[in-house]
This record gives sequence, structure tokens and C-alpha cells, in this order.
Amino acid sequence: MRCLIIRAAFTVGLLLFAFGTLYAESSIEATSFEIEPTISHITYKEPGYMEDRGSMYGLAVSYSLRKEYLAPISMMKAEVQATWGPINYSSVSTGAIKNTPDAMIDARILIGKNLSDAGQKLVTPYVGLGYRRLSDKSEGMISSSGAYGYDREANYYYFPVGIELSSSFDNSWMIGGLLEYDLFIAGTQITLIPKDMRINGVTSSNQFTNDQKDGYGFRVSLQIMRRINNAYCLSFEPYCRYWNIKTSKADSIIVTDSDNKKKTISVVEPANTSTEYGIKAGLRF
Repeated sequence: MRCLIIRAAFTVGLLLFAFGTLYAESSIEATSFEIEPTISHITYKEPGYMEDRGSMYGLAVSYSLRKEYLAPISMMKAEVQATWGPINYSSVSTGAIKNTPDAMIDARILIGKNLSDAGQKLVTPYVGLGYRRLSDKSEGMISSSGAYGYDREANYYYFPVGIELSSSFDNSWMIGGLLEYDLFIAGTQITLIPKDMRINGVTSSNQFTNDQKDGYGFRVSLQIMRRINNAYCLSFEPYCRYWNIKTSKADSIIVTDSDNKKKTISVVEPANTSTEYGIKAGLRF
């Protein structure tokens, strides 16, 4: 509870900073659209249980609107990034599975306040709402120790709170970046019943659905842009994203065997971390 109060206070403080009356208000009025192919490496860990590692590929798109007449908000942005790729699974108890198909989507809506210094530097505190889904499709695959794979889906809802920075040089080069804290709202981990629990006449009442209530995330990136002409810019952006999610609430299902005997099975989603390093490179216009 104390941790939640601290995070809420942090969020409110940045909100007041972002949307209060600020003397350095900018005069930037623009819209932009970005499309960027991406490549990243992700590591997901449940310490003491399992680990996923692999490279993912995809596409990021965003649309931003900067208008002073929207005051006190002067920046609005919508962005979506979708990635997919083969992930290698390893566990201390159930062996390893290579090339598990994974897919991730991260969608956000942001609002902020543009601040500038002589028109060359731009600082934009912002807040927003985000949704992240990571799916792992190992149903039908068998590990090195003979364990059956199963499908999983992680859903995160969060408040991004951060600051964007950018600076222009000789009207051709721009450099910037962002620093962000992600206030975790809630999560749901959906786990389908493994095949080894569905053979020999065994049936189950449901899938496992574990609610997650506690966690946090960070993201940081550096963006370098080269202006081609008045309409187009090339962009290059290395980034890092991190999530730390605590142990979930327990969920139970009823398993019925071929003799109609029922058994209750309860599971939790263990505490876990996710670290992603990547690069986006593309076009802004």
C-alpha cells in the first residue's frame, strides 16, 4: 500500500508539472507521422523457474499532433508497436523448447505540454494510457525433457509518465530521447491447460486466469534524426524497456479424470522480469 501511495504521488507531481502554468511555453505547431521497422532482443525471467530469450522483429507507427490552441495540453500522440519472433524457452524442471512463436503488441495514447528554448530545444513532459500484450504459442511442442508446451498470454495495463527531449542543429540534424516510468495498473496472465493434463479422458473446468496487481516498468531511448527536406526525416532510435511484475493472485480449476473423480488445482504466476533492448529505424513525415 505504501508503495502504491508513493507511485501515485509521483504521478500526480508530474501531472502538475506537465499541465500547470509554465513560463517557457513553446510556439511549435505541427503534425507528424512515423513508420519504423524494429529489431529487438527480449529476456523474460521467472527466477528459479524458467527463462525465455530471443530476437523479435516488427513495425512501430506513431502519429503526433502539437497545437498550442489545445491548451493546457499542447501535444497528443498515438503509437503502436507490433513485434514477433522465435523465442527459446528453458526451465530448471521441464527442459528446453527452441523457436517458440511469440508476438507482442504495445499501444499507447499520450498527452503532454510542449516547452521550448529559442525554438531549438523542445522539452515535453507527458502522461498517458498504455496496453501491452505478449503471447507465447508453444501448444503442441515438446521440451527436451518430454514436457508438453502450452499457450500463454500476458496482458498489462499501465500509465506511462515521462519526458521527451529534442534539440535541433543547423536545421539538418536533431537529437533527442525519452525517459519514462510506467505505473502498472493491472495485468492478466492467461494460461491454457497443457496437453498432458488433457489426455486419457481428463477434462478441466476452465483455463488459468491469474490477476496481477503489483509491478512497474521503465523505458529509455535515444533518437537521432537527419532531415532530408522540409517534409521528411530519417530516424534512428535505440531503446531499452524493462518490466518487473510481482507474484499474481492464485487461480484454481477443477480437473475431472476418466473415472469422474474431481481434483482442484491452484497456480500463481510467479514474480517475473522482462528486459528488451532494440533499435527502431525509419521515416518521419
